[in-house]
Amino acid sequence: MKKIILSMAAVVITGGLMAQENRFSAGLELGIPMGDFGDATSFGIGGSLGYEIPVNDNLGVIAQVGYMSFSGKDQDLGIVKIEGANWALIPAQVGGKYYFTDNQEGFYAMALVGIHSMSYKIPEQSITIFGVTTTTPEQKISVTNLSCAPGLGDIVGENIDIGLRYQIISGDGGSSSYLGIRAAYMFGER
Repeated sequence: MKKIILSMAAVVITGGLMAQENRFSAGLELGIPMGDFGDATSFGIGGSLGYEIPVNDNLGVIAQVGYMSFSGKDQDLGIVKIEGANWALIPAQVGGKYYFTDNQEGFYAMALVGIHSMSYKIPEQSITIFGVTTTTPEQKISVTNLSCAPGLGDIVGENIDIGLRYQIISGDGGSSSYLGIRAAYMFGER
């Protein structure tokens, strides 16, 4: 499945390179974790690159890739305190934007689908119970899961794109989600 999504992204980007009105963007990302993911992590920050190919006055095809870092929350289980794991996410997604006004400006709705490569490191933990100390070694875990995100945004002024999306990352044991906020500068003409 990952190969299919990456192939689709390559076709979209290659086709867009031949277009006259394509736009690149570079943005800052903020993430607010939700649900179980919010119980394990706190605020996230990162950056992303985007590419948009206008299809007509109201529709654009987009591709985005980025990096996000979420800091872990410590868990206090009464007699034991477990240090939180820091998470690194690399999202790669394709999708579309529908502009509610002509000329690909103003307010829009979007949908993205793709993958999130996620890794986290659980630090070494030492637990002492009744005078007996047990130490668990540091663990590094990496997974890649499918993701999707509906969202809304607005093109402010000439080249500032502000977007809000609800990012859902599927996994074997359920899903992780976060509210993503992206502020980007767009290069290219509309």
